[in-house]
Amino acid sequence: MKSRMLLGLGAVCLTILVVVGVQRVWPPVRRASNVASSAPLATPPGITLQLASPGDHPGGKSAQIVFADATGMTLYAYAGDQVGGGGNEARPACVGDCAKSWRPALAAHDTGGAIDWSVLARADGSGQWCYRGAPLYIFAEDAAPGDIKGQGYGNGAWNAVQFLPEAALMLPDAISVRHLPDAGGTALATPEGLTLYALEQNPGQPLPGCRVGSDCARPWRPFEAGAIANPAGDFTVLSRQDGVTQWVFRAHPLYLYEGDRKAGEVNGAEVDERFHVALVRRYFMPADATTRRIPGVGIALVTRSGATLYERDRVQPGEDNHDFHSEHGPPALGRWYGTSTCDDTCARTWPPYAAPAGAVASGFWQVLTRPDGTRQWAYKGFALYSYSADVPGQARGNQQFELVRIDDLGPGATPASFQLSARDEAAYARFSGGGNAVGTGVGALFWHAVAP
Repeated sequence: MKSRMLLGLGAVCLTILVVVGVQRVWPPVRRASNVASSAPLATPPGITLQLASPGDHPGGKSAQIVFADATGMTLYAYAGDQVGGGGNEARPACVGDCAKSWRPALAAHDTGGAIDWSVLARADGSGQWCYRGAPLYIFAEDAAPGDIKGQGYGNGAWNAVQFLPEAALMLPDAISVRHLPDAGGTALATPEGLTLYALEQNPGQPLPGCRVGSDCARPWRPFEAGAIANPAGDFTVLSRQDGVTQWVFRAHPLYLYEGDRKAGEVNGAEVDERFHVALVRRYFMPADATTRRIPGVGIALVTRSGATLYERDRVQPGEDNHDFHSEHGPPALGRWYGTSTCDDTCARTWPPYAAPAGAVASGFWQVLTRPDGTRQWAYKGFALYSYSADVPGQARGNQQFELVRIDDLGPGATPASFQLSARDEAAYARFSGGGNAVGTGVGALFWHAVAP
């Protein structure tokens, strides 16, 4: 299902039924950065990202990512609203009866440094989220996270709001923007999808230009600009001493890494501290979480102390060649499982990844509440755990599995009561029979290290 962003609307509804207050923090003030990797956050606290096309590979450019509230409900923009920016205040036209079907997306937090976002002060004293100046709403007929029943409603006046970071940039033809979960955000890339890296420099120093023959030039190749390339927006060109004309992004020269051979690879991310993936928008990450390359696994989510993070997903009969590292299960399935795939007994071996008291859902991260009242982080819908037998840098728990009746999983379930022995021939017979409904039947629950 195609979605369109509401940007630069030319038609402004002239009949405003309720006058709302002044919008804050739009348009954003551009702040110079001396660190290429310090991209602004894609989402403020309380705004999440959902894959609108779950069948698409999440690392691919075709994945459509839409904004949602903290509970996963899709956010929409209305063509009849006056969009803020350029000296204009945002003025929602959806009021009265309209607001019964299209509820304003209320903001319980500030923007948290996400520069595309602002909060509109409404007449009733509440705050409404705005994305790039457009007020946002939740459709009353969307019953569950991931629903987009309001898409195209009202002869196309209502549209789910896509996450399109490239729309904020004036891009040269030679540069694209790509969703790179392994790098923690969206980043600059070649049209073929090869990742671009930015060379750091000290404040006040001239553009360095990594010379041919120097140490940094061995695995790094300057990303050349054409002979007639012209500066565009945040992009300029650098005439290097070796005669090469090189693209520069926000004062940082751009490079390709020779170890990246396929689209979406970020093998140069940990090679040289002077080079960083040229991020455009950064995805939210809890303060205690980061990513690390683990031998035999690849890039995975870990804690700052080095504990690998796991999720527990299911495989059913007929699901061949399921790649757990690159393919997350449907977020809706993870949300339905909640914390039920690991009860108190299980948690002694697989400690839940605790979320602090003030944790708020953002980006691909959500907060779950366990039966004992403790809070737990979830990523793309699935609850996260560590493994008690791991030492920092290990993923011994990866690919461990047990056969279970997964139709019994869900809120209030106790997995330990229906675990099946992998040695039981009857269990294997039932496993080969399977079930028809998604998420039901007898299958295997796998523990696997979580790919970003």
